[in-house]
Amino acid sequence: MNIRGPFHRHHQTKYIQINSHVCEACWKCSDACPKQVLGKIEVGFHRHVRIVNKENCTGCKKCVPVCPQNAIEYIYKPKSKAKEQGSVPLNGNSHAIL
Repeated sequence: MNIRGPFHRHHQTKYIQINSHVCEACWKCSDACPKQVLGKIEVGFHRHVRIVNKENCTGCKKCVPVCPQNAIEYIYKPKSKAKEQGSVPLNGNSHAIL
């Protein structure tokens, strides 16, 4: 699920994505986050968690399991070492460096 629009930066880091439409503002995730990545939106009936310190997110996943509504999804997909180094597999375990 991709969240688009002008507030995209408040819903996603490199590691997690928040579905604010599902969030019921229990704040368990923000309490669980050791890096203060998550903050609160509380304007009348408009209440949900949001990303406030995107650069602090380390992907520790402590916020993900505590959400009773499953509003936080872990989205990080590590690149393979072969792709990071610019190599392609030849056969078996050997790689050609590009």
